[in-house]
Amino acid sequence: MNKRTPRGYGLWMGQLQPGQQNDLCDVPGVLVGNVTLVRGNGPLVPGQGPVRTGVTAIRPHPGNLYRNPCWAGIHIFNGFGKSVGVPFIQETGILNSPILLTNTLSVSAAAQGLLTYLLNQNPEIGNDARTPNLVVFECDDSYLNDIRGQHVKPSDAILALSRAKNSRVLQGNVGAGTGMSAFQLKGGIGSSSRLIRRKDQSYVLGMLALANFGLLQDLLINGVPVGQLLSFDAEGYCPGSLILIGLTNAPLSRWQLQRLAQRAFLGLARTGGISRTGSGEFCLVVNTLGLGIKDQISDWEMDDFYQAVVEVSAESIWNSLFLAQTMEGRDGRVRYALPHEVVLRLFNKR
Repeated sequence: MNKRTPRGYGLWMGQLQPGQQNDLCDVPGVLVGNVTLVRGNGPLVPGQGPVRTGVTAIRPHPGNLYRNPCWAGIHIFNGFGKSVGVPFIQETGILNSPILLTNTLSVSAAAQGLLTYLLNQNPEIGNDARTPNLVVFECDDSYLNDIRGQHVKPSDAILALSRAKNSRVLQGNVGAGTGMSAFQLKGGIGSSSRLIRRKDQSYVLGMLALANFGLLQDLLINGVPVGQLLSFDAEGYCPGSLILIGLTNAPLSRWQLQRLAQRAFLGLARTGGISRTGSGEFCLVVNTLGLGIKDQISDWEMDDFYQAVVEVSAESIWNSLFLAQTMEGRDGRVRYALPHEVVLRLFNKR
């Protein structure tokens, strides 16, 4: 367990037990990779920098997603987003490509890299087979990053996919989270997991958050209005958006996965997020077992999964804050890390 996380400090993160690593890769077979781009300092020169951005790649299983797709459910809680690949999943419940996360103006470059990756894997695409549905989610990192410079290239997306592995998930200022802000503090990538135990079987639900939303005054940790109790003024409005990517090895249908995606935003509420105007909130939940599900879980036995998705969503967001580090970006703008010691003193006073 990372001692710098809220759980590592002994703060309450929910009732259900986390997986061994408490991150997305606790789900068997899941792979995560990143490309982090940090270059330059000083005044913004569009097209040159400073650069504070990146790409995060998620592969639900080690196989070929196009040939071995998965059931998926998606929910849009607030539609101020420019992600691609959403309508196909809403219509079919099928995910047939890896998942990429990046900044808003680099969606097309990431999608081009993902397409090249899939074409290289699958020579039948466009000849004797249907085209894949490219899935790329985004948040706006323009507060720190030269977003107009479009520094993410298709090759970065391919590199992130090639780096994807089943190991501890890197969190904070990494990949797509490099230039992101949360509650006017440094945000980024966060992750968490939960075990759902049954008499004859145990399952894992993991979540990865790309947190880039909210005002400091909104921030709650375990119900404590931490943002209002901190004694410094945060600058710069957060551009907005939260992307949640959940994966599970439980035999759930596309409709059950969609219900999980809907409830993930109850976890957002636990952190104080209110989905302000201009903030895009998307959640995708994927069953890693493929389409040939046997012994599907009953709809009447979903409550522990609902509890799990709320807990992992909230903890992933909190982890993105606790594991991010202070970063200076363009024009001398600074996003400060959450001050751990100050926050812990607030809890000790209660």
